[in-house]
Amino acid sequence: MVYNTTNLTSANTIVEIYAAVNQISNYVFTGMILLSLFLIIFMVFSNYPKRYVLLADSFVISIVSVLLFFLGMIGWPILIPPILVFFGSVLMLKFLPD
Repeated sequence: MVYNTTNLTSANTIVEIYAAVNQISNYVFTGMILLSLFLIIFMVFSNYPKRYVLLADSFVISIVSVLLFFLGMIGWPILIPPILVFFGSVLMLKFLPD
């Protein structure tokens, strides 16, 4: 089995290390950071109604995902789920009773 052993000693900044790890993991690293951020925001605001927290949280993660997509740090497979969760939470808030 062949492993990718990228030489990170040529990286001078944390951004270069982050980019190398993100490229090696096929953008899954940034996806896991987005998921972690989603869960942290959801837990911090858990004392508010869950429907509104889900809507606000998914909106923030969607905006961050779109920005990261345009910066080239995530691909389409990582971009689509946060947007779907946001639209799903909008529909849930609109059509389901309290």
